[in-house]
Amino acid sequence: MLKLYTRLLQTKAQAKIKCMPVRNVQVSVIGAAGELGSNVSLLLKQNHKIKRLQLYDDDEKVIGAAIELNHLPGGAIVSGFAGDDLNEAIRSSQLILMVHRIPRKPGKKREAMIAANAPSLHKLCRAMADENPDAFLAIASNPINSMVPFASSILYKYGIYNPFKVFGITQIDINRTRACTAKALKVSSNNLFVPVIGGHSDETIIPLFSYMTPVEYTVDPCQADSLTHLVRKIGTEIVFRKQGTEAAVAAVAWSINEFCDSLIDAINGNEVDATCYIANPYFGTRFFAGHSTIGPYGVIRPFRKIPLNDYETFLVNRSVPIINSDVSLGEDHVKILIPKL
Repeated sequence: MLKLYTRLLQTKAQAKIKCMPVRNVQVSVIGAAGELGSNVSLLLKQNHKIKRLQLYDDDEKVIGAAIELNHLPGGAIVSGFAGDDLNEAIRSSQLILMVHRIPRKPGKKREAMIAANAPSLHKLCRAMADENPDAFLAIASNPINSMVPFASSILYKYGIYNPFKVFGITQIDINRTRACTAKALKVSSNNLFVPVIGGHSDETIIPLFSYMTPVEYTVDPCQADSLTHLVRKIGTEIVFRKQGTEAAVAAVAWSINEFCDSLIDAINGNEVDATCYIANPYFGTRFFAGHSTIGPYGVIRPFRKIPLNDYETFLVNRSVPIINSDVSLGEDHVKILIPKL
């Protein structure tokens, strides 16, 4: 009986090993020494699909962060890089994640945020041109509406731009909408999903409550308007509650990790659906966020127009000029930062 029980345990263990996905993806996190970067790195360390985790920052304390993460049992092998080692940090990575950001301050204008965060993103794009032009690039640096077009323009000028492999991470908008809507309806957010389209700013986030699932959950027009304003302003409220010292960190890190997990599945050969801000010409602007299908070579099907109710149509029509303006701000900054490129 004991032998039979032992054999049964061995069989279950072997079956579990066979079901475990192979660790075969290398991910680079740029800006890993910051509060957001360190939280994202901790979450990615636990991802069983990642073989190597490369952490980079201008601040040399990232080396200590990498050593600390390697003291955790299991998970990816973590390496730390600083200063002039950016090329080495992104070498051979299939996914490069840009999380470096200057903390958001109350009342800070888009132009100031672009000027603060663009140099680091430019440095990364230049390193990608030299070292790793084929990687997926996922950007979490604000303002995303402008930084994704900025990076795209830089990569184009360096001759390596692939519009199917550059992503703005807007997963936090999905999670905030789910949480706020679930609270309003007094249901579990685990059992609720609301698509979010548009951009990633107070004026361009558009929850589509008409497509909320399960279909038995509904909100009236007044609730839809109130929840839309809540989701759009909640990031600003967090900045004020933190007394202007830092924007949202924990929830954003969690959301970035979720999105990266989807990209890793795509890199591994699967078709996945994920919400992101990408090159998208179907809404009257060259970049737009929505539910898109991604595969091993990048975006397969970007989000396209679907029937919307009057309120959602109004929000889209009002957001498109703002997104176009944000795109222009990002692209124009290329000329300011590197006029001779």
